[in-house]
Amino acid sequence: MKYSYLTICSAVLLASCNQTAPVTSAPTTSAASATAEAPASKPAAPDSAAAPADGVATAPPHVAPKLQEVETLKMSFSFKPVPDPDDPKHPKTNAHLLLQGAKPMDIDLGKFAGKPDIVNAAKAKAANFPDGMLLGFRSYQASTGISSDLAVLVVDARRLRIVQRRVEETAPEAGIFETSREIPLPANTAVVAGPTAQK
Repeated sequence: MKYSYLTICSAVLLASCNQTAPVTSAPTTSAASATAEAPASKPAAPDSAAAPADGVATAPPHVAPKLQEVETLKMSFSFKPVPDPDDPKHPKTNAHLLLQGAKPMDIDLGKFAGKPDIVNAAKAKAANFPDGMLLGFRSYQASTGISSDLAVLVVDARRLRIVQRRVEETAPEAGIFETSREIPLPANTAVVAGPTAQK
């Protein structure tokens, strides 16, 4: 009887020692699965500078260059008597070429005998003045019979060309006009002839 009691107690102790504690905690979620389950990020806002939907870029509107205004220069002669030490009774004439505009110019053409005579279109053609002349004059000295001719032309719309010649009454032919001076003109200018100032 005693043996049976000990046997039952031993069996109860062994059964209680073989029991394992129940699992109460949930399995830990890995970092990879947490990342996969994270909500997707919001889509980026469309770029305003992106190409149009049809994929064709639109060129900026063409702006025409501003044309520079043409400036008009009025050209004229100015004559002023000056004493002649060699012939006090017959003063000479100091001739100037005047250009009136944004940048006025006063060009001294030199001294001439007597009072120069302005050459118009009819006189220029009769005396074989150069074609395209804008202004011209002839100065005649009676004591020598020699004339001094002067003409002003515009060349390539960029410069004034002053040409002169000497004409002798006894010579069979008039002299040839030769360039005595050239004056550069500002860009975008037009030269017109004006009245001559007499002093």
